[in-house]
Amino acid sequence: MSLDISLLFSCTVLIPLIMGLVRVNRVRSSYQPFLLFLLLAFTAEVVGYVSAKLTRSNMLSANIYTLLEAGLILYQFYAWGFLKKRPGLLIALVGAYLLTWTIENLVAGNLSENFCSYFVVLYSLVTVLLCINEINSLITAWSGNLFTHAKFLICIGFIIIGVYSLITEGTMLIDPGNSFVTNKIFTLYIFINAFVNIVYAVAVYFMPVRDDYYFSKRFKA
Repeated sequence: MSLDISLLFSCTVLIPLIMGLVRVNRVRSSYQPFLLFLLLAFTAEVVGYVSAKLTRSNMLSANIYTLLEAGLILYQFYAWGFLKKRPGLLIALVGAYLLTWTIENLVAGNLSENFCSYFVVLYSLVTVLLCINEINSLITAWSGNLFTHAKFLICIGFIIIGVYSLITEGTMLIDPGNSFVTNKIFTLYIFINAFVNIVYAVAVYFMPVRDDYYFSKRFKA
C-alpha cells in the first residue's frame, strides 16, 4: 500500500478530532487528555508522512510520538481517577516507561534507526491491563448500555490497538527478517487503525457534558 493511501486511512482520526474540538468546551475535564491524544495522533501522522517523503524514514518521529502517546494514555487513566488514587503505581509506570524508552532509543542508539519494539510491548501491555480494569469497574457501576459510554468505547479502542501492537512487535522481535509477514501486519494495521478511529468518533459523540455547562449557558442567555 502506498504512503499516500496509508495517510488517507490514518487521517480518519480527523473525524473524532474535529468532533472533539467542536465539543471541547462542553465535555468533562476528565476526557480532555483523550482529545489531546487525538490531536497528537493526527500531528504524528502528518509529521511522519512529511518525514518519510523527505528522508525516506519516519523512525525518529515515530519513536518520539510513541513515548508521548504512552504518557498521554497514562494521563487519561489519571484523569479518570484510577492512577490518581494510586500515585505509587503511577510513578512506577512513568519510571519504567522512561527507563525502557531511554535504554532502547538513546543508550542503544536506535532513536532514528529502529522502532522501539520493547517499549511498545511494555506500554501496550500496561494499557490493555488498565483498560480491562476500567471496563470491569464500569460493568459493576454502570447500568446502561456500555456501547453508549464514552469511557468503555475508548478502552475498547485502546485494547484493539494494544493487542495488535503486542502481536506486531512480538512478531518483529521473534522474526525480524521476515519482511513478507511484517508488510502484511502493517497493511492490516492501517485498516484496524481506521476502524478504531471510527470507534473513537462514537466515543466523542457520547462524551458526557460538564455538569455546569447547561447552567452557565442559561445564565449567559
